[in-house]
Amino acid sequence: MKRPSGFDRRPEPRRPGRGRTGDRAAEPSAAPGTGLPEAGPAGAGAPGPGLPGAEAPETAPREADAPERDAPPPLAPTVDLGELRAGRDDAAVAPAGDGRLGAALARLRREPGEDPVRDAEARVRAAERRVRAAGRERKARFRRERRRFSALARARRRRWLIAGSAVAALALFVGVGVLTPLMAVASVRLEGASQVDAAAVEAALAELEGTPLALVEDADVHRALEGFPLIQKYAVERVPPHTLIVRIEERVPVLAIGSDGDGYALYDAAGVVLGASETPIAGVPLGGGAIADVSSPAFASASAALRDMPAELRSRMTAATATSAQDVTFTLDTGVAVLWGDADRSALKSVVLGQMLTALGDRPIEQIDVSSSEAPVFR
Repeated sequence: MKRPSGFDRRPEPRRPGRGRTGDRAAEPSAAPGTGLPEAGPAGAGAPGPGLPGAEAPETAPREADAPERDAPPPLAPTVDLGELRAGRDDAAVAPAGDGRLGAALARLRREPGEDPVRDAEARVRAAERRVRAAGRERKARFRRERRRFSALARARRRRWLIAGSAVAALALFVGVGVLTPLMAVASVRLEGASQVDAAAVEAALAELEGTPLALVEDADVHRALEGFPLIQKYAVERVPPHTLIVRIEERVPVLAIGSDGDGYALYDAAGVVLGASETPIAGVPLGGGAIADVSSPAFASASAALRDMPAELRSRMTAATATSAQDVTFTLDTGVAVLWGDADRSALKSVVLGQMLTALGDRPIEQIDVSSSEAPVFR
């Protein structure tokens, strides 16, 4: 067992031929088995053993009285830490008079009732805990710094992930809508039909049922509606998963042109025949003069002006005449003639005419001129 430092001191081996006093010659040793010194070499003058009358010199030390000069010094006492851990008494381990051992034991001693080895182990464990805590703190600080320096990269990855997820979701939605019947048209809803036969229009649109909603094109709807001249505009709205909404805007008759003994033909602003009537229809003025020619500029100017009028004002018109596109004149249901001029700024002229009719009230007048909307006159 390894001894503590300072306690394992061994004597140095003596070199032969040297005594304790340095360079002095070694004393003659006694002959084995006798109390006399051995005989020296020839001619040394010392009597040999067994010679009569020979006596040992008085100066030769006796064997019993000679100091044991060659004996090694006693070893310093040692301390076994295993014995200390076993709880043995310090006094039983080493003599109390040894100064070095006493100093070592004094450093290990604590207050009565305490175990120095246990205290040392407790301090070691506490130091290990502090080391582990410092390691955890270092790792946490490293993670915080890494997150701080990688924030931009993480934000960039997050944006790419969101964009990629959106694209993937859109592709999945389109694929499901186009390639599977899960989003096929199951119902068609028509909105805005008043003059046209709604049942006939819905029957024409029924051929779109079963088509994937995403594959329904405006051209398909147009082919289904082109057989109805009263429909002027339409709009298509797709409502997942199975509904197709078709909003239509019907043509409005703005002029009635008398035919040869067959009543009146109703025309819209584009010159499309919307129907026929044996008698004039309220709200549809009767065209005369150059307006009777559907292909003339007078017809185009008068029909455009009526188209841009509010429905309330247009319903009060009973007749429209013109010789050219610049002198269109309408007749109100009160008999007052309204000189309209051309079709430019018809919306502003409608506002001016409405305000003048409100201001004049029941005042008897014959004509209102709004051809110049900034300076209207009446008489």
